[in-house]
Amino acid sequence: MRKVSLATKNPMEGTLGTTWEGPYEIIGILRSGTYRLRDANGKTLDHPWNVEHLKYYFK
Repeated sequence: MRKVSLATKNPMEGTLGTTWEGPYEIIGILRSGTYRLRDANGKTLDHPWNVEHLKYYFK
């Protein structure tokens, strides 16, 4: 799961909007704590994400 940041948050949802989105699959490790992600549709996200903004999700 990826944390929703101010840049990706829908302003119409307000404070009760979702705080996590996903699930995402880790497809690459760039360095320790930095990951490249792919969504459920197979689309790779544009930039890598730090582990501080990710949460484990088990199906």
